Amino acid sequence: MLTYYKPIQTAEGFTLSIDKAVIDYKLNGPPALDALVDFLDMLPVRMAVAVRHWSSFRWATFKEQYTIGFRDQNSFWLGVGLNNTKTEHTRARLEFNPNKCASHAAFLAVLAFLNTHTRPMHTAIRRFDLAMDIPVDRANAKLLKDGRVYSERRHGQEWTEYLGPKSSTVGRVKIYNKQKEAKLRYPLTRLEVTLDPTTPFNSLPWPQAYYIKRRQIGVEELSINDTERYILSALLAGYGSTKELCRKTRGKMDKLLAHYTNDITLDPHDYTEILFRLSSFLQYPRYDLGLDHIDPDQPPPRPLPPPPDWVREAEGETDNCL
Repeated sequence: MLTYYKPIQTAEGFTLSIDKAVIDYKLNGPPALDALVDFLDMLPVRMAVAVRHWSSFRWATFKEQYTIGFRDQNSFWLGVGLNNTKTEHTRARLEFNPNKCASHAAFLAVLAFLNTHTRPMHTAIRRFDLAMDIPVDRANAKLLKDGRVYSERRHGQEWTEYLGPKSSTVGRVKIYNKQKEAKLRYPLTRLEVTLDPTTPFNSLPWPQAYYIKRRQIGVEELSINDTERYILSALLAGYGSTKELCRKTRGKMDKLLAHYTNDITLDPHDYTEILFRLSSFLQYPRYDLGLDHIDPDQPPPRPLPPPPDWVREAEGETDNCL
């Protein structure tokens, strides 16, 4: 089973969650920066996490970069000190997957430190990935091409489709077989869209996608000719869209497709709820995140050393006396 951070169940039976978030911070001066470095140095001592640190001097990257890993093999990333014309030492960026990190005490400790030692007016959620899990087989989910760059990656019989540039920028779309990736026993297709939370709902770069709810030939096809039946088959197979057809044929195909497919859309109310969950990360620890369980990220207790031989001998003599 998949784990989610406060998911939303849509009316269509989909599961919405925040799959990744990127937050920009500005620390409250050099003392806060020194305190953060000391805090990160002590984190592996206080908690059962692995902190990996490296430095980067590339333009527009963060000079000091950290990966904090948990025992369950999940991790999150923190960058400090933006390499610009002049290094902005107090700039920081946090990148994490709430579904995998929000329930870890170590992540919450870092999040609380950043929210407490940074300037709220310079704190912003830069972007996030909205994940929509659709309980259908990947072969039945179709992503339509639009003005964005289209690419796909094959993995044997599986394939992942993309819209938009390769980097994780706003407008990037990805659809793939989540059942295969997570080794689930039930069919699940995931659609991920990288979004900017400041973009109005009507301007979101949401893609055109649908899933096939049935493939059996129905009475609807009795009224169409062979050419139209071929076009319908091609559309159900994911080749092109009705926008490429003339107005008369497009209207007929749209009506026919409604009997076979359902559009994958985003409801405005559900999106508002997602934004509310996203903004809660900026309020921690002033406001609780509402987590049901928090992994303490503490090392396992050390077993007590065996008693010396003379103690065991003395205890044995006592037992014999009894």
